[in-house]
Amino acid sequence: MGRTAKKRDVPHLPPVEKIQLSEGHPHLRLVAAALLLLLGAGALAYAFTNLLTPQSGWQKISVSSSAPLNCGDEFVLLYNLGAGGTSPLAEHRELVSLYSHACVHAYKLFNTRQSFDGVNNLYDLNQHPNEVLEVEDTLYHAFTLLEDCENRSLYLGPIYEVYDSLFYAADDLEAASFDPFVNQEMHDYIAQLIPFVNDPEAIKLELLGSNRVRLKVSDSYLSYAQTNGVTNFVDFFWLKNAFIVDYLAESLIQGGYTLGSLSSFDGFSRTLDDSGTPHSFNIYDRVGQSIQLAAVMEFSGPMSIVYLRDHLMGILDERRYYQWENGQIRTPYVDAQDGLSRTSTDSLVGYSQAMGCAQILLHMIPSYVGREFSLKHMKDLAVQGVWSVHCDDDIIYHTDPSLSLSGPSQAEEAVYIPTLVS
Repeated sequence: MGRTAKKRDVPHLPPVEKIQLSEGHPHLRLVAAALLLLLGAGALAYAFTNLLTPQSGWQKISVSSSAPLNCGDEFVLLYNLGAGGTSPLAEHRELVSLYSHACVHAYKLFNTRQSFDGVNNLYDLNQHPNEVLEVEDTLYHAFTLLEDCENRSLYLGPIYEVYDSLFYAADDLEAASFDPFVNQEMHDYIAQLIPFVNDPEAIKLELLGSNRVRLKVSDSYLSYAQTNGVTNFVDFFWLKNAFIVDYLAESLIQGGYTLGSLSSFDGFSRTLDDSGTPHSFNIYDRVGQSIQLAAVMEFSGPMSIVYLRDHLMGILDERRYYQWENGQIRTPYVDAQDGLSRTSTDSLVGYSQAMGCAQILLHMIPSYVGREFSLKHMKDLAVQGVWSVHCDDDIIYHTDPSLSLSGPSQAEEAVYIPTLVS
């Protein structure tokens, strides 16, 4: 049946009574009209002022609409305006400026698709293998963290391109062209890349000091790349927002703004608030295809939280996941051992007051991105300074003896896993 427009019902109106206006005192009528105009303008100004003026309390801070390309759509910044005794309006204005600049700059730094004046980013590194480039502190620090943790996820760049194409597939027919679990040709292509990815002699980012780096790529890998159209040797891909949220957080802290919290759509959050205000983080459990709230983690003070999961939680997740019509889900968590998407369990939360999200994530990857998960992995994380929470069979396992949990029901039993137990 086609859609049809309904006619608007017009109520029966009483006859219009004509009123004859007096022609006398025209100047009084002009004065009255002017007063009404002023009153109307004042009312409009008051309304717009109250609508557009930032109020005190927790408010969302957005990137300026006039800002160039940026990563702001992937993050949410909440800030307690006026809590520090300053004007909410002035604080909002300064926060928007600072946050906008940081989001624009982060977009440039971690970009693998284009170059920008005055910035050597990942695109520049990929375009200039075996050349010395000077990068900014933020990138150099990120590269140093990866090297210290002996993590080679950065070199999965060409494999990440395969998964990026999969995640943006319009339907299962298109997805079948890229999913290595379905497409043998794509599986073989990834298998050919893995020996290069895992070989420091084939590819390695050399840290030369003073923010100078060189992406060392062997002749054999360069030859393979040229033959197969490989252009992205290095890419942070799904790890990117862990580093960006740390950069944004440090930008706010250096600017003197600490009464806020930052979070990304893909599970990385930084709470900067050191005022003692209570905060919370939801712990979810997947039961079959259903996602349910298992508990609420309560805390106060600065906190970095990383939430890794094998399921979609929002519309932006379509950038990082693909769900087949049969319910199977491909995640961005690529195992460097074989280049395949793998998760050892449904979800894992890691948090720390001493580390940033990037450092926490690099400690979590060996436990989460792989074939098997065990409670020993949780103890290993705690030894490394990362508390963790994991749900399994209606039981919440955690390694933090001071963890405070509340929830909608008592269906989930909380079990503390002592770190020192073998």
